[in-house]
Amino acid sequence: MALLVQKTDDSAGIKLPIDKQRITIGRNSSNDIRLEDELVSKKHAVIEVMESPAHSGRIEFLIQDLDSTNQTYVNDCPIVLHKLRHGDVIRIGINLFKFVDESREDTKETAQLYKTWIPGVFYTGKKKKQTKKKTSKKKR
Repeated sequence: MALLVQKTDDSAGIKLPIDKQRITIGRNSSNDIRLEDELVSKKHAVIEVMESPAHSGRIEFLIQDLDSTNQTYVNDCPIVLHKLRHGDVIRIGINLFKFVDESREDTKETAQLYKTWIPGVFYTGKKKKQTKKKTSKKKR
């Protein structure tokens, strides 16, 4: 299941499931997601769910700007058409949404466990690469 999590001033976000093939976003009351924001166009953007042309059976989520006045942004870049990926941040007007694709969370983000000197205690994080310092030899 995929959803948009609208970021709010407090820490709790509003979860908006993507449960239709086409979800419209805008200021007009006819939209699936209505935003009361003067920076949002009446029909601002649309999210479409479709089968991947490259991978049979895989679902893709596309967001398209509908020639809005103030554009649609994904990860702070203006877009016309964009294939959404888990974790993308969408900005429409002053509204921020995080795209969450629960069926396809990144396996690259799996944490690596490291041992500490304390028995039974581990931590997650990136190991720092050890670099060899170059020593310069002065000519005498």
